[in-house]
Amino acid sequence: MANILVPFDFSANATAALDQAILLADQNSISIEVLHITNAEVVHDYPVGWKSDPAHKTVGFIQHRLDDAIQQRQSVLCGDRSIDITGLVKESAMINGGVINQMLLTHADLIIMGTHGATNALDRFWGSNTATMINHALFPILAIPRNWNAAVFTELIAAVSLKEIGKCIGDILKWSQWMKASPELVCISSIPEIDQVSLDQAMAAHPEIKAHLVPKKDDLPMWRNLVQFTATYHNALLLMFVHERTVLEKLFNYSITSKVADGIKIPLLALPTGHK
Repeated sequence: MANILVPFDFSANATAALDQAILLADQNSISIEVLHITNAEVVHDYPVGWKSDPAHKTVGFIQHRLDDAIQQRQSVLCGDRSIDITGLVKESAMINGGVINQMLLTHADLIIMGTHGATNALDRFWGSNTATMINHALFPILAIPRNWNAAVFTELIAAVSLKEIGKCIGDILKWSQWMKASPELVCISSIPEIDQVSLDQAMAAHPEIKAHLVPKKDDLPMWRNLVQFTATYHNALLLMFVHERTVLEKLFNYSITSKVADGIKIPLLALPTGHK
């Protein structure tokens, strides 16, 4: 069983996700499975340097390329140190379906995926593969933003509402320990003078967690408030909780968390919370 599953499409964004997974594995002595999903559409996007007709690439050929990519990144980040990392190529008509199926088979703790962000009108409507996975709220996902350089995390910033603090504290502490990062709790508030009392009461039993309110900028939607708040952080990740959504919500109204994933500059840890 792998602790981390990394969907990998040979892009720069996927490489950034793999790099972060390798650093976490090296730091925590956990295992990684790097998964590449191939199908008739994917083959046309393979790197230009891969010679011959992409439509005739065999699974064996792609597996060799995947193993080379893994070895190269492991060597760069770990040198001679060995980590438990394997690569797997599978065929699936749908990329997300293939990833979900592999998670059900391996029971990995975490998916780490690169995100392309919302780069055009189609992306903004349908979302990236990563945003789609977050929106399904099935598994913990660490979304790695574009242009991210892998880092050892020092802070885990948990964005929660005041009313959900009590039921979220356990997961915040669990994942801060998993990431070996200091926990910090943040609530975006429209009335911080009033909410501060409630926050102090909720956190009284957890002095080990730094907690504070951030005044909401009313001219911005909530997700943009979070993106702006995290803009000054480095070597940190933002934790958010994702509620399971209906089919129509998944198609036409992406969650705040998936919107944050498309705009944030630090990694986003999205945790499922089950039914609303």
